[in-house]
Amino acid sequence: MVVVGADGTRWKVPLAGEGPPDLAFVAALARFRLIAHRAGGRVWLEDVSPAMAELLDLAGLLGEMRGQAEGPEEPLGVQEEVKPCDAAP
Repeated sequence: MVVVGADGTRWKVPLAGEGPPDLAFVAALARFRLIAHRAGGRVWLEDVSPAMAELLDLAGLLGEMRGQAEGPEEPLGVQEEVKPCDAAP
């Protein structure tokens, strides 16, 4: 797991355990990612095992937890102005 703090400090944290990963572990990772994001940091996984990728996909988190090496996400808000002439008929 790669963790980048709000100040840009980067840590690589090995994730290992006994037996295959389970949904409780995926839930804990998701909570950790949310906490890090709220604090201005980022978290993603590298070298994901097939079993972990399958669980992340099952939970709908595969895209969120893999390959997050790009810059920080844009804050929520208006992304595009819609004009009345753009509306569907």
